[in-house]
Amino acid sequence: MSMNGAVDFASQGVKERLLSGGGPSLDRMPLLRAVFDAMATQVQESMRGLAEGAMQFAVETVTVVRTSDIAIECERAALAATYVVAADSDAKATIGADRRFVFTLLEGLFGSDGSEPAYEAERELTAIETRVGRLAFARVTNSLQAAFASLVGVNFALESAENRPEPAGGARKSGFCVVSRCRLRAFGTEGALFVALPQAALDPLRRALSQEASTSAPSGADPLWAKQMKERVTQTDVTLSAVMEKTDITLADVARFEVGQVIELPVSPTGLVALMCEGQSLFWCEIGQKDGSYTIRIDDFVDQQQEFIDDVLRG
Repeated sequence: MSMNGAVDFASQGVKERLLSGGGPSLDRMPLLRAVFDAMATQVQESMRGLAEGAMQFAVETVTVVRTSDIAIECERAALAATYVVAADSDAKATIGADRRFVFTLLEGLFGSDGSEPAYEAERELTAIETRVGRLAFARVTNSLQAAFASLVGVNFALESAENRPEPAGGARKSGFCVVSRCRLRAFGTEGALFVALPQAALDPLRRALSQEASTSAPSGADPLWAKQMKERVTQTDVTLSAVMEKTDITLADVARFEVGQVIELPVSPTGLVALMCEGQSLFWCEIGQKDGSYTIRIDDFVDQQQEFIDDVLRG
């Protein structure tokens, strides 16, 4: 290399030097694999209770590939979505899944026990199937953000950009991505999903990701600390809301509201009331009265599987 060439190379940014060397080194970011594994574990936990049988979701490989190859792979996927990395609006992360992944989710949601042959139709996804896939993508992004926060201590926010990646030529095609390929197994069938994170989003985190993942829990846990932690957590104030009914109206209806107007809701005095905390439905309750005040009595737990299906159908 000439002297001028050496000066030019030295003057390049970190990103350009990495690109010229063939992409980021996973050996120098050992914590990244732990982040993906933690993501997979949380996704699997979030699926617990949605299906009758066990659904296993795990990372198979973590590799470095060219961004252009991921763009082609997204075009071939049954369902794909693009996410903007909040720390770098030019950096686009992508998630893609094959048909078997979506079909396996549906098998679990609708009570499959594996006795029937797996559905293998080669066709476009329906609106309901697409909705289920997108809800699964949301769980993946939420779990990935939580894994970065807990293991790396950074806010790796992913914001949905569009339902499908930008067409060829519309996005940055140069550079590299770190791709985590995962597999969902259940009911005698399986499906694949991948998460591709652009090098541009990972470069600022290389120092934090260079740490080795902790393999063991600290020995000799302090019982006093554990007791105080439990007391603090259980004494945390939370707000409960009893939601009797909701109704959908148009913006035009809202614009016509007047002072003193009565808005009718399809409420039945014998209907169940949803007890919610932080937007999450916890229990179904019966409404009553005592000493001139309204009361609610817990009747049953909320069926999370049915709630998930209802969200899909409403979407």
